Amino acid sequence: MKIPKGYVVHQPVTQYKRISIVYIIAMIILYCSAMPAAFAHPFSNLPGQNNAGIFRAAVVKIDITPDQPKMLLGYNARQSTGVHDRIYHRIVVLNDGTTEFCLVSSDICVISPSEYDHLAALLYQQLGIAPENFWWTLTHTHSAPEVGVPGLPEVFMGERYKHPVDTAYTHFVEQKIIEGIQQARKQLVKAKLGVGWGHSNANINRRAIDVNGKAGLGMNPDGAVDKNIGLIRIDKEDGSPLALISNYAIHGTALGAPNLKISGDVPGVVAEYVEEKLGAPMLFINGAAGNIAPIYSTYPSPGAAHLSQFRVLLGDKILEANKSITTTIDQVQLFAGKLIIETPRKENLDWPSDMGNYSLSIGNGKNLVRLPAGFLKINHDIAIWSLPVELFCEISNEIRDRSPYAYTFYYGYTNGWLGYLPTADAFKHGGYEVEIVSPYTTQAEADVMEGVMNYLQGELRSKISADQVSVNRPSLIVPDETGVLVLTAEKGKGIGPDIKYMPEWKAFGWFRNKDKIEWEIATREEKEYAVILVWSVADEEAGKAFVLESGKDKIIGEVGKSGSWETFASERIGVIKLKPGKQKVIFRPYKDFDPKQALLDLRKIILVPVAQK
Repeated sequence: MKIPKGYVVHQPVTQYKRISIVYIIAMIILYCSAMPAAFAHPFSNLPGQNNAGIFRAAVVKIDITPDQPKMLLGYNARQSTGVHDRIYHRIVVLNDGTTEFCLVSSDICVISPSEYDHLAALLYQQLGIAPENFWWTLTHTHSAPEVGVPGLPEVFMGERYKHPVDTAYTHFVEQKIIEGIQQARKQLVKAKLGVGWGHSNANINRRAIDVNGKAGLGMNPDGAVDKNIGLIRIDKEDGSPLALISNYAIHGTALGAPNLKISGDVPGVVAEYVEEKLGAPMLFINGAAGNIAPIYSTYPSPGAAHLSQFRVLLGDKILEANKSITTTIDQVQLFAGKLIIETPRKENLDWPSDMGNYSLSIGNGKNLVRLPAGFLKINHDIAIWSLPVELFCEISNEIRDRSPYAYTFYYGYTNGWLGYLPTADAFKHGGYEVEIVSPYTTQAEADVMEGVMNYLQGELRSKISADQVSVNRPSLIVPDETGVLVLTAEKGKGIGPDIKYMPEWKAFGWFRNKDKIEWEIATREEKEYAVILVWSVADEEAGKAFVLESGKDKIIGEVGKSGSWETFASERIGVIKLKPGKQKVIFRPYKDFDPKQALLDLRKIILVPVAQK
């Protein structure tokens, strides 16, 4: 619970020249001591101060190595015969007190965007994590099992997908991410964040140009490349490392098609090495590797591929760069956003049935690819953007050079795979990346450049979640395009003697036993909804009963611990059935309690349609 703006005197000090400083201080102390302990908060939470709350973070590493042979993704269809090195999910959860962001790096090659959508929907329904706040990046190792339906690769290489989808392993991979995020939430600790750059020569352009001007897979020392290492380090409050996030562009193809051993390839081996030296998990985040290979590529075995040497070529360079991060800060603010970039699709190209959300017909047999770009802004100097593609590095290099942010990172292979996205110039040389596995035209580069740069220079520059002062205007709430209803405090009506809307926290506070919140909503049909509560409360105040009701249907529960009044948490509290049409949804205490205490601070309630069986 924060001190409401209405309780603060804003008159200029010049009106009180005859009042001594000692007297003013005494009055402040008296005012605070007269408040119930549950309502006394640091003066840093007063209006005009930094309201970001407490920055906390956690990291979880989960083994996803299968214990039986699996079909490997990358190259031709082939089945594993053993394990060279184990593969993992590495999960970081960041929470600035206002925004929670979940980043997952998995030792997997690619997934269909529909697989990401499925998992994102589960996380939204079970944990209240909005899709834009959940990124699932893949290291792009070509020696890991397939996960989910093929998606777009089946259009390009249908002959390799004659076998059934491995639903058991897919479910295992999904559940491990859900469990990992739940575990990380429980392990959140006060943290600090630092950022820096490094450099490594472990990669090379792989578009070899022949005398006829034709491109082929090989090595091109004169071709464009990105040798930058982008680092974000999360430290514990005492300065010891909690997690390292390393961004580097390199194909996971040191091991070639003859290799049948499960492996994280270069990203996995390097991550394990850095973790051993650092004493903390490292998330390897691939970059714009569409035309970038490791300097040793497609060898038949780990020894022939010099796989262990990448610990020096790349791992030691990451460790050196980490040492250059000498400053970490605990004042951290996060903002996550999303942009759909529409660009022409190649003519006469089939499209998977599971990916209807990613294509748009514009008539006359012409179609657009709907390309989702994700954005994460950290404070005012770090911008991260992502695409579900294999991007040519020239595009991300130019965006980084033109970006208004001191640190601009591109996270590739994120939230699915929508093929290779080459530069316009690359089309004149043809080759595998242009002719075989790309759904785009020469217009794609310009569309991505324009969309991303406009977002970085425009909307993103003005957005930090805790900086946005909201206004409480009760209004009708309708489902969004996915059927979700978001009952925010801004759109709710606080009723009662004590309850107050706190704009700097986008929440209702001073919520006592005679208070309630009402929302007016309109639904299209009768449906069941999973209900996610987003709240904060001091641990000593938790445990009071609440009820959420609409008509005769209701959910009764107890307010769980969030960690503090400044730390918001989210949790599924049950399922409620809503009838079609306009109606009220009411949240209130279920039982009376000490009128000097409080129920919670409530930011929003999310209603997610329950999938029909």
